[in-house]
Amino acid sequence: MSIPEEWRARSPRMSEVGYRGLRALLQHVDAPRWNHTIGDRVGDAEAAALQTFREACVGSPLESGTRPSDALLARVLEQTRSTFDLARRWPEGLDPRRDWDAVPTCSREDLASRLVDFVPHEAPLADAVLYTTSGTTGHALNVLHHPGAVAKNHAFGERALAEHGLRLDFEPGRPGAVNLCAQRETFVFATCFTVWNQSGFAKLNLPDHAWAGGAASRERFLREFAPQLVTADPLTLAAMSELDVPVRPKAIFSSALMLDPAHAAASAEHFGCPVIDFYGATEIGPIAAKLPGAPGHVVLLPDLYVEALGEDGLPVPDGEVGELTFTGGRNPYLPLVRYRSSDRGALGTCKLADGREARVILHLQGREAVRFRARDGSLVNSVDVGRALRDVGPFVQHEVHQHSDHSVDVRLRPSPSLPVSATDMRRAMERLFGPGVEVRVEIVQTFAHEGKPRSFVSELS
Repeated sequence: MSIPEEWRARSPRMSEVGYRGLRALLQHVDAPRWNHTIGDRVGDAEAAALQTFREACVGSPLESGTRPSDALLARVLEQTRSTFDLARRWPEGLDPRRDWDAVPTCSREDLASRLVDFVPHEAPLADAVLYTTSGTTGHALNVLHHPGAVAKNHAFGERALAEHGLRLDFEPGRPGAVNLCAQRETFVFATCFTVWNQSGFAKLNLPDHAWAGGAASRERFLREFAPQLVTADPLTLAAMSELDVPVRPKAIFSSALMLDPAHAAASAEHFGCPVIDFYGATEIGPIAAKLPGAPGHVVLLPDLYVEALGEDGLPVPDGEVGELTFTGGRNPYLPLVRYRSSDRGALGTCKLADGREARVILHLQGREAVRFRARDGSLVNSVDVGRALRDVGPFVQHEVHQHSDHSVDVRLRPSPSLPVSATDMRRAMERLFGPGVEVRVEIVQTFAHEGKPRSFVSELS
């Protein structure tokens, strides 16, 4: 079977067996309403880099010291010459090998307002992929990513599985992994994961309206798909249990939002497999995972240095909560140096089963799983709320608060020189929440209250 040229362009390494499996998913009688087409865009160079990174994840020392490794510091010095952001904020004569604590930090707001300053001057953009974050922290971001960097996320998943004593054996042309969502709208697509042995992958939306045949088609499709791996956020995990979705994978990855330990345990019992809680961010990628016997989320990557900083910008002692700050990562379009994530946690050190020391994030205060409700009681996912606001126009930061009477207050901080229409924002929220829900929108220049703004709050959650 010949592979159509458009699919060769999207997935250069896809085999004929992989394409047959993909076509079977796309043409399945109970398939969902596909609304997007995507390939992994992994070529030979990206595949070779992934294999090298896999080996590093298994055998290389992790960034577990009180300062970045010499290799990472060398990368930082190179980046001072390649990005406008670092060149602008770098004090003359500063040597990060000697004065790491004096290296300037940057924030999520910096990325939201001037992303172009963070992209290396001479980075070729032909392979760039644009990601838009969900805005669960309040700052929605547009982030450039590289297919090779995205492919390396698979190595992180493999390491997390190995630490749980698991190995998944994906078969060419057979369905392997699925990402499940419980949203009003989202991309729904199937593709071939060439880096996971040419196996099939699908991103699916659980609500009945996402399936031409409704719930019955969803049940039949998922039963036949029989994924070995499911990825989802905690809100979707809850929906999976409520719907008793007919999947029995070998593992579930939970990400994007904070997962309550009791919720993780209940989901693990329901689906008969480990539920592994991931901590990550679109602009960084996966960062850490819950592992058996570890007190928190363990940083498994050899190229990411983590700090917890106090209000003065200096590292706090291990065990003390501070703002989680990151240096390194795999994204060539976004080389981060002391990036303050706005998430909070404490740091410690633990030993992996192979004897390597790793940093562990304790008392993580990340993105909350918040459930909004329409007047009829149906779930409105916070991802849907963030998307509805972004579709109207750009802004820097938001807060959305739903009260017990179902009414919704929205506060928006606009981007400099870019006006925001409160009327259009209100109408977008009214369409999302439906008739009978009062929506109030306020445009503000700053959030004046103390502490970190809460992007999403629901008294009906």
